[in-house]
Amino acid sequence: MLKDVLTSEKFLCFVGGIAAAVVGTQVLKCNKTRELCVQGLAKGMKFKHDTQTAIQNLKEDAQDIYYDAMTEADVIESAEEE
Repeated sequence: MLKDVLTSEKFLCFVGGIAAAVVGTQVLKCNKTRELCVQGLAKGMKFKHDTQTAIQNLKEDAQDIYYDAMTEADVIESAEEE
């Protein structure tokens, strides 16, 4: 009977859950884990900032091109009217 309990799937999942909780707690309390998380978060924030800057630059360039094209189109239309 004890053999059946020790080899049952539910018991093994229960023991595995306890082991994962104990190991997870130790990993989360480790200073190295905190350091790696802070570094990862900092890199993510830098990536976000760099991406937003690049998108803003692209937007400004597109607006400049649009303005130049509209200005040139007005000049061409004005020449055709004369």
